[in-house]
Amino acid sequence: MPDTTTYPFTNRTYVSLSIARGIAAGRGHDDLTAAHIALGILREAENGAVAALHHGGIALLKLRRDLEADLPPLGHPRFGEVVLPATPGEEEIVERAVAEVAALNDEFLGNEHLLLAMLREPSDPVAQIFSRHGFTYEAALTHLRSVRGGES
Repeated sequence: MPDTTTYPFTNRTYVSLSIARGIAAGRGHDDLTAAHIALGILREAENGAVAALHHGGIALLKLRRDLEADLPPLGHPRFGEVVLPATPGEEEIVERAVAEVAALNDEFLGNEHLLLAMLREPSDPVAQIFSRHGFTYEAALTHLRSVRGGES
């Protein structure tokens, strides 16, 4: 990833992105999509993004199934390849997440910022999946504030 990020990642963010890379590599995908990253966030599970989804009453298992259905077609995974280096798709979402960190005046880039970055543009396919579950960018901000105890 280019060193333009001015915010350190939380440990959970690193774990979520690692899980997302493992999902992509295991399915034979060369690039991470928002669906891979969203699944990584859900599978890491103990983070602010999942807390906000839970607070919003989102059925996480159904959301996960819908995100899995949105993944690119199965590629050709090769035995032993279970991780990818940072990809252009991942870098794009992280760049957008940096803007979310700045907008919230936070110190660290967390899973909640990745989630907001994926939801910001309502026409993105993953944002539409979340929207069908009743979770939009605005809902994410509302629920994040609640789980953070009213912080902006």
